[in-house]
Parts: sequence; C-alpha cells; structure tokens
Amino acid sequence: MPVPSPRRVSSPRLVGRRLTRSLLSGVVLSAGIGAARAQDAAELALDAITVEGAVRPVTTTAAGTQPGGARGPVPGYVASRSVVATKTDTPILETAQSITVIGRKQIEDQNALTINQALRYSPSVTTEQRGGAGATRLEQFYIRGFQAPLFLDGMRLPGSRDAAPSIDPYRIERIDVVKGPASVLYGQSGPGGIVNFTSKMPQFVRHGEVFVQGGGFSEVRGGFDVGGPIASETTVPGTEEFAFRVTGLGWKGDGPAVTTTVERAFIAPSLTWRPSADTSLTLLGVYERDPFSGFYGGFPAYGTVFPRNFGNGIVGRLPVNFYDGDRSFEQSDRTQGSVTYILDHRFSDAFRFHSAGRVLRTEGDYRSVYTSFSSNTPLFPPTSLTTGPLIGRSRISTQVGVDAYTIDNYFEAKFDTGILGHTALLGVDHQTFRTRTLSGPFPTTAALNALAPNYDQNFAVPAYTTDARISAQQTGVYLQDQIKLDRLVLTLGGRYDTARQSGPTRTLATGAVATQDVPADALTYRASLLYLFDSGIAPYVSYSEAFEPIVNGRLFDPAFGTAGRIPDPISSRQYEAGIKYQPPGTDILLTAAAFDIKRSNSLTPDPNNINFSLQTGEVGVQGVEFEARATLAEGLSLVGGVSFLDIRNTRDTSTTFNQVTGQQVPIVGLRPVQVPDRTASLFVDYRFQSGPLTGLSLGGGLRYLGGSWGDPANTFRVPENVLLDAVASYDLKYIDPKLSGFNLQVNAQNLLDQRTVTGCFSYASCFYGLPRTVYATLRYRW
Repeated sequence: MPVPSPRRVSSPRLVGRRLTRSLLSGVVLSAGIGAARAQDAAELALDAITVEGAVRPVTTTAAGTQPGGARGPVPGYVASRSVVATKTDTPILETAQSITVIGRKQIEDQNALTINQALRYSPSVTTEQRGGAGATRLEQFYIRGFQAPLFLDGMRLPGSRDAAPSIDPYRIERIDVVKGPASVLYGQSGPGGIVNFTSKMPQFVRHGEVFVQGGGFSEVRGGFDVGGPIASETTVPGTEEFAFRVTGLGWKGDGPAVTTTVERAFIAPSLTWRPSADTSLTLLGVYERDPFSGFYGGFPAYGTVFPRNFGNGIVGRLPVNFYDGDRSFEQSDRTQGSVTYILDHRFSDAFRFHSAGRVLRTEGDYRSVYTSFSSNTPLFPPTSLTTGPLIGRSRISTQVGVDAYTIDNYFEAKFDTGILGHTALLGVDHQTFRTRTLSGPFPTTAALNALAPNYDQNFAVPAYTTDARISAQQTGVYLQDQIKLDRLVLTLGGRYDTARQSGPTRTLATGAVATQDVPADALTYRASLLYLFDSGIAPYVSYSEAFEPIVNGRLFDPAFGTAGRIPDPISSRQYEAGIKYQPPGTDILLTAAAFDIKRSNSLTPDPNNINFSLQTGEVGVQGVEFEARATLAEGLSLVGGVSFLDIRNTRDTSTTFNQVTGQQVPIVGLRPVQVPDRTASLFVDYRFQSGPLTGLSLGGGLRYLGGSWGDPANTFRVPENVLLDAVASYDLKYIDPKLSGFNLQVNAQNLLDQRTVTGCFSYASCFYGLPRTVYATLRYRW
C-alpha cells in the first residue's frame, strides 16, 4: 500500500525540564512515514508529534489522558504530573502547593470500596468520622480540619446529604487532592482544599478486565471494564479516530451494622473522538442505582468512648455492629445519571483550549430513625445520656431531587516576554444547582432498648411540611500566569465570582411562601514562588484564598431597616511554605509543608440585637505535613505520610453548653470536634521478582489516627487508635501458563479487629470505625 506523503510535522516540545541533545537524538523522523520515537527519561514528557497522513502516535493526547499524563493513569504509586492544581499540564515537582495523587494501583492494592477508604493514606485527610463506617451514602471527610468540596473531571459536584451523587472508586482513574484554598481556579470552596476525581477515559489500546469479589459482610461484588479503539476493515492500526470504554459494577450484601444492607449497580459508557493528535472530544455517561446504602447512625459517648451502665449488672460498650435505627423504616434510595463532555484542542504548541460540561440529575428518598439527645442536657446527676439500656431516638424523612449544570472553559497560551517564559490561563466557569426538597419535622420516637433491640416497630413516616425549591448559581472569571525565569517559577492568579441562592419555600399546611434571594460576590487571589534545583529539590512559598457565600442570617444595619443586610461571604486565606524532592532518575517524590490557615467572617450571635448576627467568627489552623511516594526497587513501592494540626476558635462571641458543669462557656480558644491533632500512615507493597515466590505480592499498612475533641466544650477526648491492613496477591500464570491474565488477591482491613471510635460530635453522637473485614478478589485482564 503506498504511504501517503506527510503534510506537516510539528516540532516536539519539552514540557518540564530542558530537552538535552541526547534526547533529541533519540527522536527519529523516517522519511515518508514520519513515525516518532522517544527514549525513556525520568521526569521528561514530550507533547504529541503529529504526522498527518501517516500512522498517528497513540502514546499522547491533547487532553493528557495517556498513561503518565496530567489526567491519565498513574504508573504505580507515584504521579509526576497533575492538571488539577493549576489547570495546566504541570509537573508536581514544579507546583508550589501540596498535592496528593492516588492512582488505580493504590486503590486496587488497598481494595478501597469507597472514596473514604481510598483517602485513608493521605496526610492531613481524615475520613470515616461520622455516619455508618463502610456505608456508601456520602463521601465525607476533612482536609486540614475542614470539609472539602468534591469535583469530578474538574467540575464541582452538588452537595446534598439525602441525594448527593456518589462516586464509586471503580469508576475513576485517579484522585487528585489539592490542599489549601482553591477558589481562584474553582470558585466557592473552603480553606482545607478540594478533591477531584478523574473518570476512566477511553484509551486507544485494547484492554479489558472482569472481576468478582466476596467477603466482608456477606458481600458479593463484580465488575467489568472493557475498551479500546474502534476500527473498520480499512483502518490502518494506529490511525483509529474513535475509542470506547464501558465500565460497570454490581454490589450486594449486608451492611456493617446488623439488619442493614448495601446494594449498588452502575454502568458508565464513554466514547472518544480524536480526529488528530491535536483534538480530543470525549463523551461520558453514568447511570447508578443505590437502593440501600448502610446507615447513618451515631451512638452515645457513654457506651462507645466510655463504659455504660446498662442496668441489670451489665456494664460495657455497645458492639461495633450495633444499629440504632429501624429496618422497616430505614431507607436511602438514590438514583443518579449524568452526561459529560470534555473537549481539548491544541491550535499550536503555544495555544490550547479546554472545555467541559456536565448535566447531572440525582433523586433520593431518605428515611432514618437515629440516636437523638439534647446537647443542653447536663450529664450529672446520671441521665439517659450516661446510664440505662434506653437510647433516645428521633425520625426524619425527606424526598430530594437535584439538577446540576456545570461548564468550564479556558484558554492556555505559552509565550515569552524577554527572558521570562509564560504559561497564561484565562477561563470562565458556571454552575447551576437546583434542588427540590420535601421535608418535615424531626419528631421524637420510641427509645431503643440496647439490651433487647426491636428493629421492627412500624413507625409512621412523618408528614412533609415544607416544599423548598432552591436554585444556587455561580459564575467566575479567572486569570493565571505561570512565569519562568530559568529555574524560578512565579505563579500569580486572580478571580472574580458572582453567586446567588434563591427560591421559594412553601409551608404545605397553609400555603405560605417564604422567598430567599441572597446574592454574593468575591475577589480571590493566589501567588507562589518556587525554585527548582538541579538536584531535584524544589523549595516554595505560596499564598491562596477561598470564599464561601453565607445564605442564612442577617446583620443589623439601620440603613437596611428591620430586615438587616446580607452578610459578606466567609473568607479564607493560607500561607504555606514547603519543599519537594524528586531525585533525578528515580521514581521517588518526597514533600513537606508547613501552613497557616485563617477562616474568617462566620456568623456569631449579635448580643445587642436579637435575631441578628455578627461576622466575628474565626478559626485558625497551623500545621505541618510530610508525604512520601516511591518505587524504591523493582517490585517495591510505598506511600506514607504524617500530619500535625493545631486548630482552634481564635475569634468568636458565641458560647457553648458545658454538659459536665451545666454552664455556658465561651467558645474562643476551644478546638473543633472530630479533627485529630496527629495522623500517620504507611503502606508498603512488594512483588517478588525471582525465585519460587515469583508472582506473589505481599503488602501491608499502618494507620494512626490521633485523638480528637468529642464535644464543642472540649470536656472529653476521643482516644487515638492504630489499625493494621494487609494484602496478598498472586499472578496465577506462574501456576499454569493457561491462567495468564488471572490474579487472585486477598485483603484484610483492620486485621487485628481493633474497636475504634473515629470521632464524636457531642456526648450524644459518636461513630464506630469498621471492624475487621476480609475480601477475596479474582480478576482477569486481557
């Protein structure tokens, strides 16, 4: 077959470090074919070499979704590039911010069944601190002491307890945790950071896997992931324009608490059109059903943290599989569906465009009977909070629908001004979240006898009393410039946002309507400076900001009459200084950071004007964290981290009730609940490369969760705990070559079956961690 004459050959461009002559000599352009080859080199990546009319390279894409790319699969445990912190393809070593990237290998080796489990080994990230551990209802965790917003493929996911879209780890390729305020690129968010999930994308290489798993709480899981290029009879291999991928999963079993159930099924098809190496358009769809998702309950501190006198001579603690609800009433039925597009186009080596948008719908029917005590009840003399077999409870019922529309567009330009090199970003994003919530009061209901629990009491569902239809919108314009002077990298960014939350809430009994209309706007900034030494050491300093609109409460202001005025948004700022180290030629990344965070402008009661507030609330955090990710030798990988946090209320006019003394006490100087002051973790995996154990992999991890305060008045501490995880896997082809592609893996979490309390909100609400769980997985890949 005649070879078409090449029309254009774009020059290879170095991204990251300088391209040496030895690397240039490794690129061979063959006359007529123009195929590109590149020698392996640590920490170097080449943009795509486009040869029109000839075989198209399949190792790079304009979107960066190729293995090792900024959005692509992570080789092993160590990612070298990320697009989340800067929205540009930037080496992590050159990004002046703390970033943790968790790839598929780590997710699979640790058998993370939920996002909370996938984040367990990330420093300054604390997970599973409330709700039923092991439940699939919510992705709730803290980063540097604050709850973090969730993003999927660079776009924010709506938050809703009762109809929140859930992300199963099997759907995603990688998790990027960006720590610290991130409003400049992502709009309203808190001071701790953000978490971005990258969906599995089609690859132009045929692949497939199926797996089946059993264990845990009588659970069975199974899934498949297949895809590759779409070719016709006339297609020359390597020139395919289309690739597909379909991922699906089913999960059914008991929940961690008695009588509860977990059930999930999803399918996620996707299609990529790549007419050239400069253009990529991907469409992703997801449909997921979660008919049952465990439970969301908590238990009294007396009975979990402290021994409880249950009566009849029984003193002790509630079992870790205790359930405080009612199985005939309990419900968490959720359905979600979404369609996403991601477009990347490279006009030239210096000019690129990215656009992404998503339409998402979730529906949730939620009912629960849960432990309920007043936080204004003194503990002494002994009450039902501290003694007796009866646990007070309340009921809740809601019906929620969420519609979310998100879009993000930005241009990236690379240019020089004298001795300075620029990578500039100009973008606009928008999000609209619409919710309809039918809800009612939380009436008390029959107490549960812990010694003889009755889980079928046929409670009536509380009637809905309100119908709220709320729309929240945000539009932001952002600008960023990454400026290089030799090895010095200066990053500057700014953003302007407008936001509004509005809509009616109707009282069903009377038809009365209360209308909400709360506008907000904010300017946020970021700046950082980093220097990259030849040795692979990169010290940096950075400053970043975030904002969060306040949608409830008013400030007293005579100029606004009796209604008062709308509060300014909550503002956050962070100073961070750190150092990163990546020895040249190694697959090792070490990072250390110290940071100071202030979150200001939260509302506190106005003592001089009843029903109004002041914006005097402030929380301060100082912390240090360390992280190591490495492949130390062939087959040996590890990930570890340590964090220390000092968090407290630094300014506030509020008081809280001390249930020990029975007095109101100032909240200034006290520490928030559920934030451990120390965390540490280490996970190691080794695959034998030779000898009789070839094909066997052994691994294990230690997780240390420091103590935390259990009530707002800081009268008791939740104790620290240490957990051990283990994994063993075997490539079955070493038993019989006919079994090539089969792998058997066994995971044990909390191997020593330690009883753990992961956190408490008050004396009424504490939460257990998971007991020992063991799963066996048989996987076949081709």
